[in-house]
Amino acid sequence: MRRFAINGLLMLAAVGLLAARTVSADVLLDQTNLVGLPTVAAPAQLSFTATAAQALTLTLRDLREPAAFSSLQVAVTLDDTLVGSAAVNSSGVATLAIPAAAGNYTLYVVGTPNTAQGIGFFQVCVAPAASAASCISNYSFGGVIENPNAVSNSGQSTLDTSFMSSSVPGTYTVTITDDAFPMALTTLQGGIAQGSNSVDQITGAGITQILNVPANTSFTMILAAQANGSVQAGLYGVRITDPNGTAVFDRTIPVGTLPPATIVDNTTAQSLSLTLTDYAYPAALSAVGVAVTEGGSPALAALTSPGSVNNFTAPAGSVAVWQYAVSGALPGVYSALLTPYPAAQGSANLFSTTKVVNPASVTATSFAFVATLKAAGTYNLVVNDFAFPNPFQSLGTPTVAQNGNVLTQTASGDFTAAAGPVVVLVNVTPPQGGTGIFGVTVQTSGASPQVLLDQTQAVGGVFTSNVVNVGTTGSYSATLTDLGFPSKFQNLAVAVSRGSQVQGKIYGGGTFAFPVTPGQYVFSFITTPATAASKPSLNDYGLYAIHVASSVPTVTFTATPTSVTSGGTTQLTWSSQNATACTASGSSAWVGPQATSGSTAVVITSTVTLQLNCTGGGGSAVQSVTVTATTAPASGGGGGGGGALDSRMLAMLGALVLAGISRRNKASRAQPLSGK
Repeated sequence: MRRFAINGLLMLAAVGLLAARTVSADVLLDQTNLVGLPTVAAPAQLSFTATAAQALTLTLRDLREPAAFSSLQVAVTLDDTLVGSAAVNSSGVATLAIPAAAGNYTLYVVGTPNTAQGIGFFQVCVAPAASAASCISNYSFGGVIENPNAVSNSGQSTLDTSFMSSSVPGTYTVTITDDAFPMALTTLQGGIAQGSNSVDQITGAGITQILNVPANTSFTMILAAQANGSVQAGLYGVRITDPNGTAVFDRTIPVGTLPPATIVDNTTAQSLSLTLTDYAYPAALSAVGVAVTEGGSPALAALTSPGSVNNFTAPAGSVAVWQYAVSGALPGVYSALLTPYPAAQGSANLFSTTKVVNPASVTATSFAFVATLKAAGTYNLVVNDFAFPNPFQSLGTPTVAQNGNVLTQTASGDFTAAAGPVVVLVNVTPPQGGTGIFGVTVQTSGASPQVLLDQTQAVGGVFTSNVVNVGTTGSYSATLTDLGFPSKFQNLAVAVSRGSQVQGKIYGGGTFAFPVTPGQYVFSFITTPATAASKPSLNDYGLYAIHVASSVPTVTFTATPTSVTSGGTTQLTWSSQNATACTASGSSAWVGPQATSGSTAVVITSTVTLQLNCTGGGGSAVQSVTVTATTAPASGGGGGGGGALDSRMLAMLGALVLAGISRRNKASRAQPLSGK
C-alpha cells in the first residue's frame, strides 16, 4: 500500500516525597508521517499491530525489476518512536532487527527507481528472529515505487520498460486498456521482445497472448501513445498475467498533460462513491474530470463531467485518483470526493480536494474552500493569517459565491446566502520566508455561532492537516518530533487552531500545551524535507511523529507547620492543574475525595505521612508531606526529691512571702529615731 504523507512535559513542585505518575493519557492524536517532495516517488508503507512481544527480523529486497533501484531504504516505527532503519547493500538486501515489544508498528519504504525505467519493485519480509525466512503474512508486503510521470505538452507518452516472467512457464496474457480519460487515445502501439526477438505486437487496446513463455525470463516492452489533440491528455492500463492469473506487470500510464495521480490507501475491499462538482465560479471550467484506477485494470470509475458514480467496488490496497481540469478565459473551481458507499455516520473520506484552475496567463496563487449551508440566513466569513512560520506578503480580500454569483460581504465578513454550498476564493502572495499557514472559517452569525467550515491551508513546503473533535474541557500537550529518517527536515512546524484562531504552535520540534473546550480543532503541518543533489535518495523525504494527549496533572501540597505538639493542628494547603479529582489518604482525619484545590486544618496525634493523589485525562500525580508530632510537657506531682511544684504550692509560697514582707515593714516603723 502506498500513501502520501505529514510526550508531555511533567513538572511537579511540592514539599515532601514525590511519587511517580501513572501515564494513562486521553490521546487525541498519535501517529507518524513520512513526507516526500512532490518531485520524488511516493513512499510505500504498511501498518500492523503486534499483540504480544516478539523479537522479529525484517528483510528488504530489491527485486531488480525492471531494474535495480538507485537506492532503497526502510524504516520501522513503534507507535511514535523510530526503532530502526536500513538501506539495501550491493546485493539488494537489507536486514533489520525489530526489538520484542507489543504495539502498533509501521513499515516505511523509500527508494529512487532506475532513471531510465522510473519504476522498481521491492519485497519486505517480517519474520520471527529465530526463523528469518518464515514471513508473517500480516506483517509483510511487496510493492512498487514509481517516479511521478513527466507531463508532456505534446500529448505524447513513451513507455520503455521491462518485466520478468514468474516461476510458472506457459501462455501469458497481455491486456491493454484505453481508459478514455479524459478522452480516448488517438494511437497506442508498440511491442514486447525477449532479447532481439519480437514476441508480441501491440496496435491499440485489446487482449493478446504470448505462447511458450519460459519461467523467470526478462522481457522488454515499448509502448507509444498519442492523446486526442483537443485535450492533449489520456490514460491507459497494461496488465500482464502468467498462466495462473498472477500479474507480472500491472500499471496505469498517463499520457500528455495528465498530472500524476494521488495514491489513496483503501484499507479494505468496499463499495465507493465518486463525486465531481464544478462550482462555476468565477466561471464554469472548459473541461473537468476525475478517474479512479487500481493497477493496470480498467478504470474502477471515471467522470468527464460533473456528477457521481455510486456503488463501485474497489479492492483493498492502493488506488490512484487522476484529475484533469482546464479553465476558460476566467478561473474556475471544482471539487472531487471519494467516499465509502453508502456513507456511514462519521465515516472518513478516502479522498477530498477543492482546487482553483487558473488560465495559463494568470500567475496568482489561489485557493478555494467550500462550506455547505443548511438553511438560508446570515453567515460570517473569517480568513486569518497565522503568521507562522512566516507571515504572508498579502492575503487578498476573500470572495464568497453561491451558484456562480458573488455575495456581498460587510466589513466584518457577514454575508447572506440560501441553503446549499458556497465557495470561498482566496488569492495570496506567498511569504518571503517561503512557508506560511492561513485559516478559513464560515460560521453562523450571532452570540453563539456554529462553525460550518474550519479549514487551514499552507503555502510552500508539503502541507497536511488533521481534524480532531474534542468532547471535554481540559488541557492538552502536543509533542512534535523529527525522527531523522532518512535525514532531518529542513523545516518542520505544526499549529493547532480552532475557528481560524491559533491555540498553539511549535517550529522544529518540542512540546506546547493548550487549553481545549468541546469542539473541533485543526492540526496543520507544514514541512520541507532536506534536499541534496548529490544524494537525493537520502533526502527529499522526512519522517515525523506527533503525539497529542491530555496534559499530565501537577500537584502542590504543603503542611504548615510540619511539626506540632500531639493533639495540635496543621494547616494543609493544596492546588493542582489538569486534574479532575483528588483523593486524600494517610490518616483518619485526611482521607477520601477532596477538591482539586483547597485548604483545611487537620489534627495530628502522632507522626504521620499524608498523601494527595490527583487524577485527570493525562494520568495521575501524587504528593506527600510528613508532619511530626512531639510529646506535650508532662503534669508535675508532689513528694521529695525536688519534684515540680504544683499551682497550690506556688500560691501558698507567694502568700507566705507577702506576709513576711508585711511584718518586716511594721517592725521597721516601730523603731525609735536615732539621735542625730
